[in-house]
Amino acid sequence: MKNLFVSPERVLGRAYRHGPVFRLAAGALMATCLLQAPFALGVFVLWQRHQELRAQQGVMLAQSRALQDNLGPLQDVKRKFQQIGEWEPIFRGRLPVSALLSAIEQAIPENAVLDSLSIEVDQFERVAVNGGIYRVPTNYRLFLQGEIRAAVADPVQAFHEGLLRRLPPGTEEIRREMKPDHANGLSSFSLQYAFKPNGNYHGLGLNRTADPDPL
Repeated sequence: MKNLFVSPERVLGRAYRHGPVFRLAAGALMATCLLQAPFALGVFVLWQRHQELRAQQGVMLAQSRALQDNLGPLQDVKRKFQQIGEWEPIFRGRLPVSALLSAIEQAIPENAVLDSLSIEVDQFERVAVNGGIYRVPTNYRLFLQGEIRAAVADPVQAFHEGLLRRLPPGTEEIRREMKPDHANGLSSFSLQYAFKPNGNYHGLGLNRTADPDPL
């Protein structure tokens, strides 16, 4: 029996509601939409995360530019520190002669008279720095000559021990001689020492170069 008074749209609607094929197709379509929902959510989360990372990258780039601008004036200070580091061997090789002379003066016993004193350099090292090549002393020699009254068996020993406590660490005794008594009761003596400049002149009354200045 033909549906003379029913439109084709109503026939299709009734078939959709009751036909198994149409129901299966509708279920498949809904399942597909539901499966795509997590994918769409994941895409949205990734896009949002990408935007956050871009914003953070922009902030970090701005901070980096600001740091570069602040480091500009410090480049000159950095260069000066590098020059000081290059000159460190030259500074370390310098001998505080005035402090050394003061230490020798304090070590001279009352029964001794110093006639001559000389400080010589017998070894050098070539150091290249910004500005040229310099010969830096690596070994010093100290010569002392004088007269001492023989109050004890070895009067030069006390002078030697007192002087050795004031000289830089590692000082070596090269020679120690004492000639016979003169008519005036004085004996001639000569002392020779060798030491290397190491920046430690604490015995001379100076702080070590590696120690910070006390506040």
